[in-house]
Amino acid sequence: MSLAASSEAIGAVSELLKVQLAARTGINAVAVGRPEDASKAAVVGGGGSFNLFLYRISIDANLRNRPLDAGQAPPVWLVLHYLLTAFDGPESDSIVAHRLLGRGLLALNALSIVRPDASNSALASNPDPLRLTFDEADVELLSRIMQGSDEKFRVAAAFQVRPVMLASTAQPPDYALPVKSIGKPLPPPQPYEGASVLPSLGARVNAIEPERFSAGQPIVLRGSEFAGYDQILVGASTYPATSTLDGALTMTIPLADTISAGSYPVCVARTLPDGHQLSSNAVAGHLLPRVTSVNLAGPLTPVLGRLSGTFLVHGSQLGGATAATYAALYLQGKAQLLLEPQPGGTATTLTFTVTDTQALAPDPNYRVILRVNGEQALDSPLLSWT
Repeated sequence: MSLAASSEAIGAVSELLKVQLAARTGINAVAVGRPEDASKAAVVGGGGSFNLFLYRISIDANLRNRPLDAGQAPPVWLVLHYLLTAFDGPESDSIVAHRLLGRGLLALNALSIVRPDASNSALASNPDPLRLTFDEADVELLSRIMQGSDEKFRVAAAFQVRPVMLASTAQPPDYALPVKSIGKPLPPPQPYEGASVLPSLGARVNAIEPERFSAGQPIVLRGSEFAGYDQILVGASTYPATSTLDGALTMTIPLADTISAGSYPVCVARTLPDGHQLSSNAVAGHLLPRVTSVNLAGPLTPVLGRLSGTFLVHGSQLGGATAATYAALYLQGKAQLLLEPQPGGTATTLTFTVTDTQALAPDPNYRVILRVNGEQALDSPLLSWT
């Protein structure tokens, strides 16, 4: 609750007493002001009424230097002193008025401890409940208050309400500087001010499903505190993420993406209002190359009963010229030959050459096994070496 509204606490206490007194006695005519003014406003035969008169405001000595929190300037703690006068029409000294005064005292006694409702903004921030206690209303006190040519001595009951807080919001507390949020972007060249305040310590990734995946295959990251995170980082590449029904994040690497196969740190991320990227811890993910087809690049050359020549590997995430790539020609339970690609390869096509000194025996069932950056493709299509 904001402390700014506490500046109206004095009037809020008077309003609270007026409403409670009317509700507990059934007398709706409750005025706040000097007793003589209430007497002049009363109508003969108009029924009973009450008057509340705030005649004194003092400082609560027990709370004078008590702050709401360490490092803050203490608020003003008040004690409000009231007189309750009962009227039968304009008269305050009749038997009927005395009976009404008794009803009023019982109503006030029931208010010995008052906890203001949260909807009462002026009093809701008061850290302690309001306490109502009766004071001695002797002849000397009433005579000092009710003096003057227009005043008449009237019997009344005195009581006090404490502690009533008036809190200052003009200065921030000494123990901390105010937090400035980023807010809306400022036009260049004005810099952003302050810090982004997030409702958590950041996202944490616990698992990736599956750990080995290919482009075109959805992956799921599971963890905690994913609210507001809309990106998944695979190494230095960023992909849009979608929330699942169970609170995880999922994404799919497009087949046409030029990212190379390999092992990558995978994490979730979000972009803060100032443009910085906030990411979670990383888990290991293994992006596999995809091999869609293999074929000869031209006629093979006979070499002493064997064949040499060139073949092409087509797919995606093949790495191109910068990746650590090799292909194995597999036949009869073992690798017959290991080859590195020719220069000029791309992420979708690699060229391999079997030289004359490496010539292979003719066979239609050579299987091509490809590894890129330590990750092996799931597909190993057949190559007819004939």
